[in-house]
Amino acid sequence: MSAQQAENSRFAASCRPEALPVPCRRRLQSLTCSGLAWPDRGVQTARPLAGTCHFDRGGGGWVTAGTAEVVITTKLFRPSLRQQTVERKRLHDVLRQGRTLPLTLVVAPAGWGKSTLVADWLAHDEVPAGWVSLDGGDNDPKRFWRYLLLAADQAGSAAGAAALRRLDAAGSDVLRDVLPAFVNELASAQAPLVLVLDDYHLVTNARVHTSVTTLLEHSPPQLHLMLITRADPLLPLSRLRVREQLAELRAEDLRFSVGEALEFFSDRLGPLLSEQDVLRLLARTEGWAAGLQLAALRLHDRADPSAFIERLTGADWHIVSYLGEEVLATQPPEVREFLLVTSVLNRMCAPLCDALTGRADGIELIGEIFRANLFLVPLDDEHRWFRYHHLFGGLLRHELARTAPDRPSVLHRRAARWYADHGDAAEAIGHAIASGDHALSGRLVAANWRQPFNAGQPETVRMWLDALPAALVATDASLSAARAWVALDTGRLEEVGAALDAAEASVPPDTHLMVLRALQLYKNGDVGGAAARLREISPSADDPFIATVHRLVQGISWMWLGDADRSRELLVEAARRAEDDGNRLAYIYAEGCRAVLAVNRGDLTLADSLVTEAESAVGRTLSDTHFVAMFPALARARLAIKRMDWAGARRAAGAAVELGRRGAGRVELAAALLTSSAADRIGPDPQAPDAADVDPGALVGEARGILRHCADPGPVVATWLAEEQRAAAARTRQEGLIEPLTDRELTILRLLPAPSSLRQLASELFIAPNTLKTHLRAIYRKLGAESREEAVIRARERGLI
Repeated sequence: MSAQQAENSRFAASCRPEALPVPCRRRLQSLTCSGLAWPDRGVQTARPLAGTCHFDRGGGGWVTAGTAEVVITTKLFRPSLRQQTVERKRLHDVLRQGRTLPLTLVVAPAGWGKSTLVADWLAHDEVPAGWVSLDGGDNDPKRFWRYLLLAADQAGSAAGAAALRRLDAAGSDVLRDVLPAFVNELASAQAPLVLVLDDYHLVTNARVHTSVTTLLEHSPPQLHLMLITRADPLLPLSRLRVREQLAELRAEDLRFSVGEALEFFSDRLGPLLSEQDVLRLLARTEGWAAGLQLAALRLHDRADPSAFIERLTGADWHIVSYLGEEVLATQPPEVREFLLVTSVLNRMCAPLCDALTGRADGIELIGEIFRANLFLVPLDDEHRWFRYHHLFGGLLRHELARTAPDRPSVLHRRAARWYADHGDAAEAIGHAIASGDHALSGRLVAANWRQPFNAGQPETVRMWLDALPAALVATDASLSAARAWVALDTGRLEEVGAALDAAEASVPPDTHLMVLRALQLYKNGDVGGAAARLREISPSADDPFIATVHRLVQGISWMWLGDADRSRELLVEAARRAEDDGNRLAYIYAEGCRAVLAVNRGDLTLADSLVTEAESAVGRTLSDTHFVAMFPALARARLAIKRMDWAGARRAAGAAVELGRRGAGRVELAAALLTSSAADRIGPDPQAPDAADVDPGALVGEARGILRHCADPGPVVATWLAEEQRAAAARTRQEGLIEPLTDRELTILRLLPAPSSLRQLASELFIAPNTLKTHLRAIYRKLGAESREEAVIRARERGLI
């Protein structure tokens, strides 16, 4: 969107990468090498935050990618090992051996020390690895893969760069475009790559699981994936076990042994505990790391640790609840209050905490809590950002909801407003939804849905919209537009109509919704209805994106309706607006359609120039996977047909059909199918051995079926259909000939009744006179004619001309 791009430009101009600390600059340079940059700028910059939370102060804030997507850099940091950990050699051996396999799975409930173990092993063996701490927002396949590829870059692998560029391509698909690029780059790389995906249990989207399964099935030897999760993931684990491609660690493996427990308590409590006390505590906690850690915290100042251990009964949540309550009860009131209030945050810094508590001592309290070992995990090197250990955070939230059930909603609302004020719309929306404040959630989604949508994350927008009451979406023009665009992007035209119907019944007339209604009509094949509606709309210059879409769809509609002059005027304006607004997809769309118009009126030189420019824009935009790339391909195919470049026509037309199936309107796809039929019915070409695999009759039949369901496809495509049907009839009329005429020969035959000389005919066909004579000899032989005049007579007798 132009507004977002303008904001990016203003922000990029205000940032000075040279002012960043050296580690941050290195990280930014690394991201830049991976294809992340501001639109039309060659540098990657950091998004600054207020107070002490600046990314350029500690590397823990936000980085904005070239797609204007916000990337939370702290998700890419592995857990910080703040104190000496127990050396768990037996477990390190398993992880070390598993590194030669495609997958290592570390699965156990909360509090078993999974993340600490893996981070400790990576540090101990000095293994370069990429790390992603997943959260619920990573259920969007593109968001998930963006972090995975950035983690690959973080690990020093160049394999993620090409895949990141594919990911950022408009209309790209992870399985079709991104994953193959990543695997191919990995396969050609020399260095091994270890990727750790922490908290994988938070991923529930089947499409994400499918992509990870596909990655594992095609995993090159260089890749080793590590999944840390509380439950078995929806992956083919049995198959991987049978193939001996999986290393596993589970809760029974992670239990502390006697020796490990003795070392653990010796480091923390010294001689305070006897060996017998440690053995009893180990038995009560069943070797559970979280239980041992909480016990150590609670035992620190106990005069009679044996009596305390004696009172511990049960295991798992009961132990942690009991210990947690005791830990909370012993804290000063201001610390206990701070812990409970900030427990609603996924990650926190001092100014954010101050916004929730209404105090100004967040930085001091964070320091006090960290020094007291109260399960606070630093997320950056300079300890600006933190999170609570998942288990301890859950305990705090449980206690907050038990003691003050109305407070979480209020606190989530404050967090939402803080994040909104500091430029992180995704976190703001997440907290707003958690607060249950639908009005606030609706306002935030309405103001911010375009950014993730344009970054190729319609799933994220869909999840936000699904969290809102349907009535709220229907009564807000921006939210209804978001619902319609998401449905359009995923090809669900029925949902587009339902969203627009609900909005039109609830909100005052809105230009954006009116343009979307016309676009829906156009996609469904009513180009006449679309053009009529668009003539009645005058979009405001305040939203250049909608103004561009308005001119573009109107221009394309008039092209199919056969009004070339009106279409050309509108498409020229749409291309100009799109270029000014940085809307490259609309620019490609407009230039490709202008090229089709030029071919139709016989201006092949202009058509060639327009196609070349549109193809260049496709290359710059990396949108060759998006359906709008169909239009340069369609124009290239029809241009090649005019020039009798049959091999080129087949290639371009085949590409147009493939791209058209990815989201083009009905009329557009029918046009691509008919063009492919025209290119393919010329007969096999030695230069294109796969040409015989295409059945022109099937292409025409599919196009005819599509057009039958179009209310008003316009005369242009109807004419193309008639031409292909006549060609099919002509093939039938050739029965009984010595040998059927090729389509190339039929094209020449239809020109023979004209008074043009052979030299003029050859010029018109863009072939040499000698080539034309060769075709004429073949035509005469097949018709049993001796001359041009006799060939015309025999062709008319058969209805061939």
